[in-house]
Amino acid sequence: MFPDILCVILFSTMHIASSLELQPGMPNVCTDQEMSMLGARQPCVQAFTRMVKVWKQGCPSHRWCMGYERRTTYYTVYRQVYNMDMHTFYKCCPGWTREGEEMGCLHRVCGAKTCFNGGQCAESGDQICHCPLGFKGTRCQHDVNECEGDEGGCEGHCCNTIGSYYCKCPEGSRLGPDGKACHDANECEELNGGCQQTCVDTPGSYHCECSEGFRMHADARTCIAVNSCSVLNGGCEHKCVDMGNNHYKCDCRKNYQLKRDGRHCELRDPCADRNGGCAQLCLSEDARVHCSCRPGFTLTGDGKNCRDMDECSSGHAKCSHRCVNMLGSFSCVCPPGFELGADGKQCYRIEMEIVNSCEKNNGGCSHHCEHTTNGPLCSCTRGYQLDRDRKTCVDSDECVSGESCCRHFCRNYAGGYECSCRAGHRLNPDGCGCDDIDECLAETSGCEHHCVNTLGTYECFCELGFRLDQDQHSCISLYGDLEEEEEEEEEDDDEEEEDVQLEVHRLPDLLFRKAPQLLRYTAALHSRYDSDDDGSDGGGSEKEFEIQRERRGELRLASSVVCLDGSFGDDCSVSCEDCVNAVCSENRERCECSPGWTGLICNKTCPQGTYGQACNGLCRCQNGGSCDPVTGKCLCPPGVQGLLCEDGCPRGYFGSHCRRKCNCPNNGHCHRLYGGCLCSPGLYGRFCHLPCPRWTRGAGCSKECDCVQEHSTGCDPQTGSCFCKAAYHGPQCEKECEMGSFGAGCEQPCDCPSGGSCDPRTGECSQRCPAGLHGDTCQLACSTERYGESCRLTCDCGGAPCDPVTGQCICPAGQTGDSCHQDCPEGFWGLKCQSPCPDCDNRGSCNKQTGVCDCKAGFTGNLCQHECPPGLHGPGCFEHCSCPPDATCDPQTGRCVCPPGRTGHDCATSCDSGYWGQSCLSQCRCKEMSLGCDPLSGVCVCEAGFRGEHCRKKCVNGTYGQGCAQQCRCQSGALCDHVSGACTCSPGYAGTYCEQTCPDGFYGLDCGQMCKCRNGAHCHHITGACLCTAGWAGPHCILECPEGNFGEQCSQTCECQNGARCDHVTGRCSCASGWTGVSCQLPCPPGQYGEHCSGQCLCRNGGSCDSVRGRCSCTPGWTGAACELECEEGRYGEKCTQACSCSSGGTCDRATGRCVCLPGWTGELCLSVCSKGFFGERCEQRCDCVHSSSCHHVTGRCECEPGWRGASCDKPCLPGSYGASCAQQCQCHAGVSCHHETGRCGCPAGLTGPGCETPCPAGVFGQNCSQLCQCSGDQEQCHPVTGTCSCLPGYYGARCELRCRAGTFGPNCKSRCSCVNGGRCDFRTGTCYCPPGFIGADCSLRCPSGYYGKDCAKLCSCGEGGKCHSATGKCICAAGRRGLSCQQACPRGRYGLQCRNACSCQNGGLCDPVDGSCKCGLGWTGPRCDTACSQGKYGFDCAQDCPCLNNGSCDRFTGTCGCSAGFYGHSCQHRCPSGFFGGNCARTCDCTVGQTCDHATGQCVCPPGCYGRQCERRCESGRFGLSCGQSCDCAGDAPCDPSTGRCLCPPGRTGQRCERDCGGDSYGPDCFLPCQCSHRARCDGLSGRCLCPLTWLGPTCSEAPLHQTPAPINSSVSQRKRRAGSKTT
Repeated sequence: MFPDILCVILFSTMHIASSLELQPGMPNVCTDQEMSMLGARQPCVQAFTRMVKVWKQGCPSHRWCMGYERRTTYYTVYRQVYNMDMHTFYKCCPGWTREGEEMGCLHRVCGAKTCFNGGQCAESGDQICHCPLGFKGTRCQHDVNECEGDEGGCEGHCCNTIGSYYCKCPEGSRLGPDGKACHDANECEELNGGCQQTCVDTPGSYHCECSEGFRMHADARTCIAVNSCSVLNGGCEHKCVDMGNNHYKCDCRKNYQLKRDGRHCELRDPCADRNGGCAQLCLSEDARVHCSCRPGFTLTGDGKNCRDMDECSSGHAKCSHRCVNMLGSFSCVCPPGFELGADGKQCYRIEMEIVNSCEKNNGGCSHHCEHTTNGPLCSCTRGYQLDRDRKTCVDSDECVSGESCCRHFCRNYAGGYECSCRAGHRLNPDGCGCDDIDECLAETSGCEHHCVNTLGTYECFCELGFRLDQDQHSCISLYGDLEEEEEEEEEDDDEEEEDVQLEVHRLPDLLFRKAPQLLRYTAALHSRYDSDDDGSDGGGSEKEFEIQRERRGELRLASSVVCLDGSFGDDCSVSCEDCVNAVCSENRERCECSPGWTGLICNKTCPQGTYGQACNGLCRCQNGGSCDPVTGKCLCPPGVQGLLCEDGCPRGYFGSHCRRKCNCPNNGHCHRLYGGCLCSPGLYGRFCHLPCPRWTRGAGCSKECDCVQEHSTGCDPQTGSCFCKAAYHGPQCEKECEMGSFGAGCEQPCDCPSGGSCDPRTGECSQRCPAGLHGDTCQLACSTERYGESCRLTCDCGGAPCDPVTGQCICPAGQTGDSCHQDCPEGFWGLKCQSPCPDCDNRGSCNKQTGVCDCKAGFTGNLCQHECPPGLHGPGCFEHCSCPPDATCDPQTGRCVCPPGRTGHDCATSCDSGYWGQSCLSQCRCKEMSLGCDPLSGVCVCEAGFRGEHCRKKCVNGTYGQGCAQQCRCQSGALCDHVSGACTCSPGYAGTYCEQTCPDGFYGLDCGQMCKCRNGAHCHHITGACLCTAGWAGPHCILECPEGNFGEQCSQTCECQNGARCDHVTGRCSCASGWTGVSCQLPCPPGQYGEHCSGQCLCRNGGSCDSVRGRCSCTPGWTGAACELECEEGRYGEKCTQACSCSSGGTCDRATGRCVCLPGWTGELCLSVCSKGFFGERCEQRCDCVHSSSCHHVTGRCECEPGWRGASCDKPCLPGSYGASCAQQCQCHAGVSCHHETGRCGCPAGLTGPGCETPCPAGVFGQNCSQLCQCSGDQEQCHPVTGTCSCLPGYYGARCELRCRAGTFGPNCKSRCSCVNGGRCDFRTGTCYCPPGFIGADCSLRCPSGYYGKDCAKLCSCGEGGKCHSATGKCICAAGRRGLSCQQACPRGRYGLQCRNACSCQNGGLCDPVDGSCKCGLGWTGPRCDTACSQGKYGFDCAQDCPCLNNGSCDRFTGTCGCSAGFYGHSCQHRCPSGFFGGNCARTCDCTVGQTCDHATGQCVCPPGCYGRQCERRCESGRFGLSCGQSCDCAGDAPCDPSTGRCLCPPGRTGQRCERDCGGDSYGPDCFLPCQCSHRARCDGLSGRCLCPLTWLGPTCSEAPLHQTPAPINSSVSQRKRRAGSKTT
């Protein structure tokens, strides 16, 4: 027994020894529980009884005898007993480890598998792992339940998942884009919710409603008509008769009968009943019968019967020769040699009756007319056929009739047809057949390597080592860099290749393995590589080459076909003109299809499942959706939505996971949430099992059939196509069958002898009635347009009625001829053209119908004898002239006859430049420098900048422009250009008007010279002299101010201190190292040093630095250049110069030298151990020992009292041992307990167990726990020693049957509860259980901010300043906020706490959700935004100032300026440009000269010399100036310039007033021309003619006489003198 026990104890002791070092409180040390199993042999006393033979005395005869006695034998056996012992020990927390003898676990252990769920190892901090969102725990091993607080922010339900969560909405709503909010799903959007009529959406659901006159079916979707006369009169036109039992019928008023639809009424025809009693013709009028007779008969006296009329005897026949009466008719007969004329009455000699019936109106034929004895015979050109009237030609559709010769496509057009071919073909020259286009031959294929032509298309193939790219034209490398390796492998495997049987397909010109499936080969090519191998060299390599080609599935081709002239396709029969839904490629060799189209000519849509350019896009539509062939947009089936139709279930399923099967026919679609069948068009009902009711169609049977109901039986419930009754056809069954067809849709031809007609309903052939009659008993007369037997023939009278028997036309007034196609002959009018026409004047014509004169345009009157009065024109003078008042109107054409200077249909156009006068026919004679002449007078209008009669003089005196009327605006002495007014600036000036000085840096003429000033100096804009900036001096400002001075002209003195340097410009001081301040008078602040104090001190741990060099002065305990090093172990103080004196391994403080003791030691120098009951660091930890007086001062290990063991001395000695450290062995007999403390045998009263360590169990007490307790209550307890009964804590009463009253607790309920704020007190222990919202031992504390609920364990989620209720967590939102988490602002129109208050803002003003103040919108202001902006203000709250100038009005909303007349621009800052005026400057000036008018009113501003409304008149002679208001001041009646008043001197006169004659050296107007006379001759001032001296001749006095001699000269001189002398006297 003892060795086993010792072994177990030894094991436990070893474990304790190994875990002594780690203690609670050390860093990263965790507590753990270890279970120890203690095994021991326990003695067990057994007994058995047996009968034993014994000798006994007392036998008879006093003898010994053998007898039997019962003997009981006792023996001891042993059993192995195991006790489980929970042991607490300490170890490193997960993720931490310990090295050496460290005081705790200080090193992280984090490997690849340490962190779970994507966590990353942390490099610092308390956590080992940094966890991703959704996980928590030291190793990210726990999922975060986001749904615990505030349902994860979900409006509906929150569903937690591993590492995340998602929101889910209840049925009838769908998740919003934020993934949290739930929006009501509008079920009515999907096929009207399955409702037949009206679908009403409600929050979370929907329902169907029916219109008036309908009720809801049991399926809650279909509407059934309420058969009642109370609703819209039952749909009856006249009367509705209620039949009871939900039925009714329609009835009509007297003389009316029901139509076939059973609702509408029509007038009853009395003639339909036995022909109304009439013998021949019956006509009904207002339900009354009127009998009449056929032509040739007359009505008898009874008004019903008819008798034959003898036209011959009565004289009605009017036959020219003989008359023969016949029943109902008559016939004219001619004598021999005569022939009856076309009118059937006149007789003509046969040789004279040669009348061409085609002469008049082409005989009524549309195309060709041929004269015959029976009248005109019409025929049509090719492509047309005769209509039923045998005269009109209608187009013949050869494509439908099969007459066309087209091989592919046929297109009909008026008069013919044309053939076309499919893509890849071109039309044959015969115009019918289609030939394949060889795209390869035409080089339009676009193949990079090789092209193979096929029928209607072509295919591209690549050379050896390449394959086709995705575009099916380009070739990309097949093997790349692996070709060399493959060649080596092929050489190694030659022997194997010989045994491999390749599946090879051969066609002419092609060799490939596994033939392409889509290749349609026409075998139209011829090979260049025919097999003619004669065994020559190289044959083997060629064979090997072929084998390689076969392996790669490559093609070898030998020939190609090229289409020419821009054609392409299989047979070169297609060209760019054939492309549809496409554009032609640049080289015109193929059609480049638009997205969604494919095929040779792009006439085919993309195959299903593809879309886009070249149909390369693959559809991604789900749940049965199809995609648009152009855009790829998904078209979803009923009940499915989303970009890819992903939001829905596949056909036949519904539910949140699409797992529930719909109960819909044909596995149809159903509502995703509810499973209600979403019926296809044409079906309805709960399970879509009912076809639409009659006359309804479409989705939900919600549309009515668009058919004529009396002619149809209904319509297709899906498409709405009408089902026509027999005898009707057309899209709405609106047309009756034409003659010769019958049945439903009139699709069956009549099969009657001799082409007779048949009943349009049944097809039964009609019986033949006499000419002029039809009907079942031939009782009905023919209609006006039909005649002959059974009225089968159609009249050919151009719409006029005809005789019902003979078909002879009864022409209206003004018409004549067999078909009434001829007008009356000239001079006659009226019925049968019998009335003579009046004589009409002025080429008027006689109206053939009325006999009135139809006047030509421009004439009126009975006989067209009067011209139109002024202002009217045209036929009948009914049309009003549209000419202006100053123009006249042509009475025939209405064309305006314009006044001089105007032209155009309405005389609104001025004469073109260079023309003037009446009809602008006169040509201006103005020369250069003019703009033409005045359109009225022809006076020249000068170009801008010129003046004078001939426009030769420039503008003067500061004027320029048109008529020199504008004033120059040049400034600064600039010159003004006489034409444009442009300014030529003086040196130093620039700008449009020279109003600006030269820009900075330039000077002189045109600011063309660059200043030479430096350092920001300015130069004079005229001279260029430099004006230096502050701090600079010298001619070019390149010299700094001398030291000690600064500023403008270096006139200011520096004030810098401590060796600082002064800036020569600003005077700012540049301080020396260690100084700062405006004048460098302050040292650097702490922590900074150096120049400008810009250096940051690097001294750490409280060290200070030198302000000049930054050298550190360390605090005690630190050293190093930056005070970054602690004092070495055993050193402390300033500069670490002092030595420590701590004992027992203690360390000293590096700054003060104070000792820091190791755990278990204390004292100034760590010389004393911890006092009794304390241990550890600073002796602050209390010993945790139950039965111990003290613990180890370092480790805190308990020193147990005798009889106890364990880490906390809380376990008694094991059985069989007692005393100190349980080291002594009990000496008690077997089976007797030993007291674990004293070793005394037998337990004292109240204790039991092997070591007397256990109190008596409940119900027993006393010595060896052998006495039974007498306590009878359920809540009583018995004292284990004395057996005295007492109540358990929390109970009282005689039998402890009563619980403590509220507010009391504990033994005998003597203690008072101290719980506050509604906390519940435990009646046993007095522990307080706090209500939600409170916390603390006595529930006295409210939950801290941000927490709520039970034990304040839940986090509040109130945002935006909201406060959280401490108990419920409900958010108490601040003013202006609402919502579960106060996440929503007040809705528009509400504000304040809980958004209770209604806003009073008007006109779209925004209300502040907090205080309700209004933020006004555009154009409004005021506290309630009810005041419009005042004038000059606009915008939000009318805060903006209007920018409008020149009296412009401002839009109070946008600030847009509404300019007054004459201005434009954003701010109305511009006057209208020249030539425009009025609002928005939209009107054009209507001025003759210059086109200048008042910018506001449009009134012409006449230049000087002109006047009139349009400045069209020049000043009268003797007047000039503005408005011709000044009089000319010229001598001798000389005229003056009408603009300037300058006198225009006549030839021979000059001077300012033309008061002087020319001076002999000039002549002409204003003496402007110099004389050309020689030899001092004078010229005439008027003509310039020279007055030559006697000795000179010629025009210029330059020629001498041929006979001139010296002598006569003298005599001539004397004669001249005499003449002179006589002249003077």
